[in-house]
Amino acid sequence: RLDQLSTAKPDTDLFKAFYSGPQGKDTLHSAMLIEALLLFETVLVEDRSILEFIGADYTWLNPRLARAYGLAPASSAPAPIPAGAGNRELREAANRAANVWRRTALTDATRGGFITMGAPLTVTSLPFRTSPVKRGAWLLETIFNRPPQEPKVAFAIENDTKEAAAAQSIRQKFEAHRNKAACYSCHVRLDPPGFALERFDPIGRWRETDGGQPVDARGEWNGTAFDGPAGYKAALL
Repeated sequence: RLDQLSTAKPDTDLFKAFYSGPQGKDTLHSAMLIEALLLFETVLVEDRSILEFIGADYTWLNPRLARAYGLAPASSAPAPIPAGAGNRELREAANRAANVWRRTALTDATRGGFITMGAPLTVTSLPFRTSPVKRGAWLLETIFNRPPQEPKVAFAIENDTKEAAAAQSIRQKFEAHRNKAACYSCHVRLDPPGFALERFDPIGRWRETDGGQPVDARGEWNGTAFDGPAGYKAALL
């Protein structure tokens, strides 16, 4: 569903890192898409294991995406800028540096693979909060080819605004709902993969808190308990 990435519009006040340039028109949409395409191309061209789609120990980064993730891209010496370069040459040099992509080794399993990339994490979020339902449904449909059934009961979170999202974690809001008999059968499948990714905010950045509470990313998958995306990916692998 990366064809839908360009329609994702993270809240401009909450996620300023997603936007830059004049009037915020330079977004992370294209960088996130390129990261995903480069992983696919790497596995294809180098004939690597398809399991790297879930748990690669590397990714591809340009400087801006690296900053958004809080990672340092593999470095190399930048092209020298001629002495006395004019403004146009300086701008061109800056643009070239910003668009250099480097294969970057990952030191842990937090990142790596499509599941924990900014692109799917953004496209399966709302503008102002994450959506464990959308993320869980994406995983069931895309990774397992077992899409969830349509819900039997229409449901909407009460007072679902960005102000309310700052006051209470999304997991707290969902707990009361999922315990209803009519809702449990779907959520017992959706929630483990959906909440496994709660450590990532709506634009795929790592976070420790949500709504002023420590993020709870625990769950169970096929009888294996996990805590967070690394544990969940290990259970899948």
